[in-house]
Amino acid sequence: MTNRSRRRADARRRELYGGFWARLASWRRVAAIMITGFVIGSIGTGSLVAYAEVTMPPITTLGTQTGSITIEDSTGHVIATVGRNGVVSTPVALQNISPLLIKATIDTEDRYFYSEGALDPIRIVKAAFVDAASGSAAQGASTITQELAKMVYFGYEAPKSAMRKIREALLANEISQKYTKNEILDKYLNIVFYGENSYGIQAAAERFFGVNASALTLQEASLLAGLPQAPSYYDPFVNPQAAWERQHVVLAGMVKVGDITQQQADAVDPLVGGYSPTPAEKVLQVAHQQEMLTLLRGGHPPTVDPGPAPHFVQFVENELSQYFANDPSALQGNLTVITTLNLALQERADAIIHKEIYGPYPIGHGVNNAAMLMMNPKNGAIEVMVGSANYADTSIDGEFNVTTGLRQPGSSFKPFVYETGFMNGTLTPDTILNDTYQQSQLEGGVKDWDRKYEGNIPAWECLVHSRNVCTEQAMGMAGIDNVIAFAHSAGIDTPIAHNLSSGIGTSAVHMLNMTAAYAPFANGGYVVKPFAILKVVAQNGTVLINNAVTPNYGSIMTPYQAWSMDTILEKYPHYWGLNIRYPTAGKSGTTDNYADAWYYAFTPSWIVSTWAGHTSATDPGELPTNGIYGSIQAQYTTVPFVNSLPKPAAFSSTPPSGTLCPSCSPAPSPSGTPAPSSTPTTSATPYIQTTPTGSPSTGILPTPTPTPSPSQSGGSGGIVIPPG
Repeated sequence: MTNRSRRRADARRRELYGGFWARLASWRRVAAIMITGFVIGSIGTGSLVAYAEVTMPPITTLGTQTGSITIEDSTGHVIATVGRNGVVSTPVALQNISPLLIKATIDTEDRYFYSEGALDPIRIVKAAFVDAASGSAAQGASTITQELAKMVYFGYEAPKSAMRKIREALLANEISQKYTKNEILDKYLNIVFYGENSYGIQAAAERFFGVNASALTLQEASLLAGLPQAPSYYDPFVNPQAAWERQHVVLAGMVKVGDITQQQADAVDPLVGGYSPTPAEKVLQVAHQQEMLTLLRGGHPPTVDPGPAPHFVQFVENELSQYFANDPSALQGNLTVITTLNLALQERADAIIHKEIYGPYPIGHGVNNAAMLMMNPKNGAIEVMVGSANYADTSIDGEFNVTTGLRQPGSSFKPFVYETGFMNGTLTPDTILNDTYQQSQLEGGVKDWDRKYEGNIPAWECLVHSRNVCTEQAMGMAGIDNVIAFAHSAGIDTPIAHNLSSGIGTSAVHMLNMTAAYAPFANGGYVVKPFAILKVVAQNGTVLINNAVTPNYGSIMTPYQAWSMDTILEKYPHYWGLNIRYPTAGKSGTTDNYADAWYYAFTPSWIVSTWAGHTSATDPGELPTNGIYGSIQAQYTTVPFVNSLPKPAAFSSTPPSGTLCPSCSPAPSPSGTPAPSSTPTTSATPYIQTTPTGSPSTGILPTPTPTPSPSQSGGSGGIVIPPG
């Protein structure tokens, strides 16, 4: 090797060894940092755990039922007391609980309950990864023992924090050391909340099915076992479809661990076959769901007085659950909930509804149920909620809240069609529309209540007369997508079918949200959302919720555009013979087979919506009546209630500044004569129907019912009847 080669080799070795030692030094620094961080983290965690342990509550009070919720109206009158101290609780020994319920609960909530410790590390790690990926607390990791510790010991005083989770884990560990698995399960099943004000499995078995906890069948047990995860959401009286889906999951879990066979599950599963059922399985689904509804309606009615506003109280409880969705244990403390309800008006409305159904001179026409809402259009506050004619009347399924259920709106939907056209310039109030046989044929044969045609009439008159043919023409001119988008922006929260018949009210809506959707007409154009809770105050005086300031949800029309619709609809009560003593705007609605009769009356001070129809404890669909129209039921319900109210603020007789749109004419003048148009008025071009008319409707419970006939859907808005 030459000297030059030797020098090169030496240099190469120095380079390799130098790089190695440099890298080694770098790794040493990294290791030192990691070890230091681990030590600091361990010390911090240890300190946190030590503090949590010394401040942990004793477990000697395990199972004690504490806390109640006092619900007041807006003036301080107590309307209900709910929660653990407000209900009768009946503890039941584990051996007196149906083994099927026990298996269903364990298989659903904590499959390894009997073999695990107080905590499940694998579930905790899995939940951590899921939560990290979703950016929220999306995955639960609690065992039954942890859930028991949380339900008993943590209320509004304990914010959701790492400290609380550590205390919860420590308590669960202490509970598991002191009590056997059966004792823990016994206490859990006697304290867990199933919804409908039912704490403990005995109360739930009686409330939902009218049986003892020991007698629960697989069909009943699998439904109840799924409720604690989200009692309000899975409430089968309110959201049966969600309850069926949850029950399907429970049954699948029981099959997976071998507690029941697939055949046993299929024999009771309301979603047998899952989401791709065979035709035979679809038949079974309907049969199982109907059987479950029958069983549910056989449950005991509340053993205590439901109070002056039972549907409203349930609505408040659901709203509380939503507010505290991430920390439901906060509801276990003693809370005072101040609501939007006006108790005096609530009792007046309830008395009117009850009288017109059960009194000596009832509405008749086969009507056996009615409902009423009153809302403040300025902020969406619910001031009256009568969900049925009689909460305790099982023959009409009185516990079901019609105001939050799904039903077709009929002609009460029509203002959204015309306002869309006014705003986008495809219609003006004096645009001539074709209420003719020829136009009816172009639209698939839609007819009106009187099977007659009024000829070529202006748009405002078509709306006031509540005609179907020209309204479907207006729907096509305004644009189906545009109308759907506007209705949704106003507050309607349900799907609207993409066809002309949706313009006359064949797509089901929630009465509550439909009422809120009228608010922009009444308040000058801005959106509100319905709410029931003004303030929630903890026992120590801490204000947990304060809705004193209404959120800004934005405007969807200008004051002038809202005023234009108000001016048209102010003519409606007079045209249909409603003897309302104040100037009000209004719109009625009637659906196929007279199943739904609606009226919406509104002023700048309030919106009052009423409904009447026929309901049954055994049929969840929309049942026919004998010729009840929206304006007829309004004579019995809306008129006496509105006439009992103080004089409301009136709509201005002069328009605000602005126009409907750059090329539109103003709305008709208060005298009833259309104001001069800024553009020439021409007969509207006929709109040819290109999509099928009709849409699926939904009954009192959200169960599909047959598609309505396009010849009748939407109703008439009423017939002319004598005042009074």
